[in-house]
Amino acid sequence: MKKLIRLVIALVILSFAFDSAEAQKDLRNKDLKAIKKAQQEAKRRRKEGWDVPPGSIPMEKTFEKAWEYELATDDDGNPKYIMATGSAVGGTKAAADQAAMTAARNELAGAIGAKVSELIETKRANDQIDQQTANTLDKTISNSKTLIQAELTGVKTAYKIYRNIDDKVNRKQNIAVETKLFYDINEGLRIAQRVIRKQLENESDELGKQLDDILNIKPRKRGEDLDKKNENE
Repeated sequence: MKKLIRLVIALVILSFAFDSAEAQKDLRNKDLKAIKKAQQEAKRRRKEGWDVPPGSIPMEKTFEKAWEYELATDDDGNPKYIMATGSAVGGTKAAADQAAMTAARNELAGAIGAKVSELIETKRANDQIDQQTANTLDKTISNSKTLIQAELTGVKTAYKIYRNIDDKVNRKQNIAVETKLFYDINEGLRIAQRVIRKQLENESDELGKQLDDILNIKPRKRGEDLDKKNENE
């Protein structure tokens, strides 16, 4: 009996060791893929005239960070983050920065809304909700995108890159900026759920319950809360 118990314990230990080795291998593969894609992207962008601000980390490292976010997956192997890009041209760096960030945050809110609509459509296609309910929820989502955008805190700014643009009409140089943002999908759905539920208060409590069932958001794991103080806005 003791030998059997020792054998079971040994098999369990070996199983954990194998899973750990596979996870580390997968992580290394993702790291290598991120580095390769970052180098390729940096080379292409430099040819287009883009660069990072003076004193910043090299463009390759900046893009590597973005690709790490893009390749990140949750425990089920699904993408962990929603991505959005924003670009703008301004007479000053500050003006272009602000416009690009606003555009990216709007796109981020739109992507979160689209994810919710996708889940609603799946439920409707499987006859788990009726068309009228789906239409009401979709309409509420469309009307809530600005509110969702305003609630997005802890946004991850993967990079900002710049280049000069000649304004031949006014004989001056403008500054173009592009930024890429990432946001945790589950956190985005939680925000959308809270905002949309608030908007549904005047409709019916039943719609709110159906929304909760559609989203079926996984609870946060212990220690998984966003560190809002340390994230770039």
